[in-house]
Amino acid sequence: MKKLILLISFLTLSWNTFSQTDTTKTSTQSKDTTQVCLPAPVARQVAKDLLRYDGCVEEIKLLYSKIDRLEDVSKVKTVMLELYEEKDKNTGFIIQQKDLQINQYEKLTDDLTKEVKSKRRSTVFWKITTGAATFLSVFLVLR
Repeated sequence: MKKLILLISFLTLSWNTFSQTDTTKTSTQSKDTTQVCLPAPVARQVAKDLLRYDGCVEEIKLLYSKIDRLEDVSKVKTVMLELYEEKDKNTGFIIQQKDLQINQYEKLTDDLTKEVKSKRRSTVFWKITTGAATFLSVFLVLR
């Protein structure tokens, strides 16, 4: 709505000025020269508006370049986030494999402990049996 009001005001201000053409030609002017007469306050306002327009154009250029830089930063952040997520997945996998290894080592340790106990019992049993047989055979031989 503001743009429409601004457009209408510019058209009304410039309507009289551009419709006035100079029909008199002097010898110093070229054939196709058109003169436009503006009152001094209107000419000042036009100059101010032109300067504001130039400033706005420059500001828009700067804003677009800033938007481009921000988009680049956003892309870099997205890539870094993806890399961190992938690294997190890899770390999770490594931790899972470590836990599986620890469980296997614990089972292996339990199995080896049971095997050592059974071998120890077997060795003690055979030592007692051998000692008893030796004692019995010595006793029978001496008797």
